[in-house]
Amino acid sequence: MSWNPWKKLQRHGSKSYLVQRQDEVVLEKHVSKLEQLENTTKKLYKDAKKYEDCILEANRSEKKMTSDLSNSMLCQEEEKLRELLEEWHSYISQVNAFDEDLVLVTRRTVVEPMKKFQGVFSATRSALRKRDQAMQECEKVRQKVQKLQEKEKTGPNIVKLESARQNLANLEEDFKAQDKLLKSELPLLNEGRIEYFQPCLEALIKAQVEHSGNSVNLFADTIPSLKNFDFSEMGLRQQQNQRFERIRALSIVGEN
Repeated sequence: MSWNPWKKLQRHGSKSYLVQRQDEVVLEKHVSKLEQLENTTKKLYKDAKKYEDCILEANRSEKKMTSDLSNSMLCQEEEKLRELLEEWHSYISQVNAFDEDLVLVTRRTVVEPMKKFQGVFSATRSALRKRDQAMQECEKVRQKVQKLQEKEKTGPNIVKLESARQNLANLEEDFKAQDKLLKSELPLLNEGRIEYFQPCLEALIKAQVEHSGNSVNLFADTIPSLKNFDFSEMGLRQQQNQRFERIRALSIVGEN
């Protein structure tokens, strides 16, 4: 399992002379929000990819259904039914262009931006990892300084002690710079999520509305057989139930 700074920081916290616990609590909260944001981004990316596939698969399935029905004996023997299926098949074939446009917009406005946004989390994890490593290195050198302080004050030991102290000072300065940068920019990253996400979703919704409008207009032009079809869903269901009851009343059906 790969090392995850999200979980490490949240579960264990940072125990070091370099940081105050209350500061780490604030950092942990921002890290927790980032983990949730990453999960949301991944789910949105996967859902948008599935949405693309579903749009095209629905068109392919409907086109196959109309083609199979048009070529069946059922439609070949009934002129009105055959005409309806031909109109329907023509509509599905033409609406495919609108479906492809919607898929393209989905890819450009949601899929690609979400994939790009995921790179932010990788870079942030790397920054947290470097901070943790810098903290550990400081702790290691600090312990070395403490041991040298306990040794006899000989010339070589004093030189080693001064060198270790200077190294520790440099490491602490580097850690504090990393720590300050993370604590100032993590909140900005969290705050910027809405500004990034909202235009993507707005564009997708508008594309869906345009797709629906174009489909309705095409429907009116390519399926004239249904212009006078004014049955409600409930009325159609009642008619179909009545017809089915007449079919079931046939002796050859009733016996089964």
